[in-house]
Amino acid sequence: MILNKNKILMGLLALVAVGVSACGGGSGSADSSTNNTDQGASQGDSQQDSSPPADDNPPTGDTPPADTPPTGDSPPADNPPPNTAPPVEESINHQPTARITAAQQLTSGETVTLDGSSSTDPDGDTLNFLWSQTLGEPISLAGVSNPTLSFIAPTVDQPTTFAFKLEINDGALANSATIEILVSPMADTTAPSVVSRTPQSNETGVAITTNVTITFDEALLASLINNQSLQISLNTNTLSGSVTYDSNTHRITLTPDTTLTTATTYTVTLADTLQDLAGNLVTGESWSFTTGSQYNLGQTSQGTIDLCMNTSNKVMLSLVNNARAVARACGTTNYPATSSLAWHCHLEQAAQGHSTSMADNDFFSHTGLDDSSPGDRITAAGYNWRTYGENIAAGYADEEAAMNAWLNSPGHCANLMNPSFTEMGEAVAVNPASQYRIYWTQNFADSL
Repeated sequence: MILNKNKILMGLLALVAVGVSACGGGSGSADSSTNNTDQGASQGDSQQDSSPPADDNPPTGDTPPADTPPTGDSPPADNPPPNTAPPVEESINHQPTARITAAQQLTSGETVTLDGSSSTDPDGDTLNFLWSQTLGEPISLAGVSNPTLSFIAPTVDQPTTFAFKLEINDGALANSATIEILVSPMADTTAPSVVSRTPQSNETGVAITTNVTITFDEALLASLINNQSLQISLNTNTLSGSVTYDSNTHRITLTPDTTLTTATTYTVTLADTLQDLAGNLVTGESWSFTTGSQYNLGQTSQGTIDLCMNTSNKVMLSLVNNARAVARACGTTNYPATSSLAWHCHLEQAAQGHSTSMADNDFFSHTGLDDSSPGDRITAAGYNWRTYGENIAAGYADEEAAMNAWLNSPGHCANLMNPSFTEMGEAVAVNPASQYRIYWTQNFADSL
């Protein structure tokens, strides 16, 4: 049964045999939408003394002798005139001088202090400070207007020069100075340690689509990491794949170019050419894992398998994917073989909620006790669906029995073979006091 957001068509198909019932359908689809920095002072008028006659005879009459001071109000010529202003010196502003002192060779992780407090101003004016970085990878600087500047020397994988500039001014005149700091890799003699890996050593039942990861307790020198750093091999043959490195998590990831083979043991090899930022070499190593033999989990990631799949889930997904791999008739409609499904934890969550509700409340329906539809429950579980479908069954003892009943019912079979679906989740719940005792729910969907 298919349920569209624009048009709802519900039907209930029940198979009842010896107290056994099954029901399927509840499919739906929906269109996607897109909701996105020397002056001389004036002396006044002067008077000159009267000069004596050029001859040796003193003047006659009322003229006083030449050595007699003149009379009247005029002062002698060698005395300054009265009320004359003193000289005034012109005001001059001198340029300040910027100076920086600091240790100029440090190691990553050490505290760097650039001291500009020895900068001077001849006039004693108050100075303004401004620090900036002029060379090297940008460093987050705080307090750039203070006389001193402190920060932690950044992590480097080789000796690296950083330069800084101090600009000062007294409000009118300015000056600047620069300094270079050489930062060397930290002194570290401890080799990097492995903190986690997937798959685990000797792990079995691994998905054939798994990626190989290995995480270290410290950063590695990224320039040394390549496709030979982490390899996967079968017997003596190395499989092609791409290797990436996440510097934030210190994790190397190998993604094989093709899916692995089921029921096969592979060997992972970590090269011994890698090193941390201080030059300490990584210890090379190898470990093995085996892919699953009885399971067909499609494109399900190892992360999903580890997070939310139990044995029953693996059995059910394998049965569904095996069924989809074969062309079949569902009633009067023929379906070609189609792609396998991947497991999704949110679809399993929705299925578990409905199976548990049916078992605990002794009912059997696609409609929940709260009038919810399969689409409502899938949405509530956090899955943003484009299309969905649901199969339910009750009374069947195991996964194989439930699958056989669904494949023999046209509506349920159509859901199982629907090529629009890409993911599924399934869950079972048991209540011995209920009518059917055991209740199964399969949810199929494709996300927006």
